[in-house]
Amino acid sequence: MAKKILFICDKNECTSFGRLTLNLAKAVASEYEVHVLWLKTPKFFPNSGAGSAKDSATGLAAGDFTSHEVWAGSLYTGFFSFRSPLKKLVCEIEPDVVFFIRPELGFLVPVANKALKSCGCANSKTVMFVHDTFAETLYPGSMKFRLLNLFYIRDCVKANSFVYNSCWTRDQAATHFGPKMADAPGSVIGCPIDSDLFCKPATPISNDEKKTFRRKNGMRNFYGMCLNVSLDEPRKNIDTYLELARLRPDVAFVRVGKVSERITEIINVKKLYNVFHFERFNAEQLREFYRHADLIVYPSLLEGFGLPPIEAIACGTPALCAATSAVKENLEGVCPLIDPPTDAEAYAQVVDRVIAGENIVNEKAAAELLDRCSMESFSKRVLEALA
Repeated sequence: MAKKILFICDKNECTSFGRLTLNLAKAVASEYEVHVLWLKTPKFFPNSGAGSAKDSATGLAAGDFTSHEVWAGSLYTGFFSFRSPLKKLVCEIEPDVVFFIRPELGFLVPVANKALKSCGCANSKTVMFVHDTFAETLYPGSMKFRLLNLFYIRDCVKANSFVYNSCWTRDQAATHFGPKMADAPGSVIGCPIDSDLFCKPATPISNDEKKTFRRKNGMRNFYGMCLNVSLDEPRKNIDTYLELARLRPDVAFVRVGKVSERITEIINVKKLYNVFHFERFNAEQLREFYRHADLIVYPSLLEGFGLPPIEAIACGTPALCAATSAVKENLEGVCPLIDPPTDAEAYAQVVDRVIAGENIVNEKAAAELLDRCSMESFSKRVLEALA
């Protein structure tokens, strides 16, 4: 009889956590009977409602796993209402592993532990995937994050074992959460990229094709295009990206992400007519921007993993990143890393080299990185971590 695993996720597949959940389900499908519990709220499942049987936005008909769902008005009300359905489902499935997709779901770990014990699953275990500790450590003065840590995250240390997306995250988590996490069983499993989607085109894209692409997307009279994919958070260091745009006005600077009032003000004050924002992309559109950009610029100060520059490299586009956190762990020796990460002029000099035609990527190191991020390698690490 196949072993059983229950993944618990509160975000749809259009988010990084939702995509990761589906990748994890795929990674273990050869050895586990896979179940996924979607904790649905209007913020991430706007088309769902109480009692709905399926949400097309989450790809629930994938066939490789059985989907379950619980509805709540928000994660805040779910703090109370998700507990009983989870306990009931664990007792029904009797999984060998209950796998929580992120520490913010830590408040449900004791519920799962108790349910496993009550249904006699003595050898079963709970696993927590730790991606970063930003909510707990990056904004120490924020009441929101302090409460999030106190009520939602604190109990994640009660999981039986932990998996991490990077060595950097593992070290940060051990420092923040202390011996309960540091001394518990744990493995670094990384994150996969969708190599079927994010890959080089059959024929290399010419400069004329890049120019046509820029014009098609409203970028005229620029001799190159830089790309950035990020949220507007202090750790993303968007200010340096915008300063880089000021230094190179003849290059188009695209940012994929929501536009805040703060960013709009910077653009207006600096008169950055070469900055273009695209708030919503599907995966195929993002791939085309990766492929047609001259390079991706990723000056983030803190990342638990940092997928965008790796996806761009997989699409044949060079990356230019900050020498920080897990970005440095993944990309050192693969592409240029800037230190200090706020040195806009240093980024600008590399941009000039790339647009002039210089290859800044170590192809051998890049191939090794992409192999580590392949689904095959990821699946092997996940299965070893769960053994």
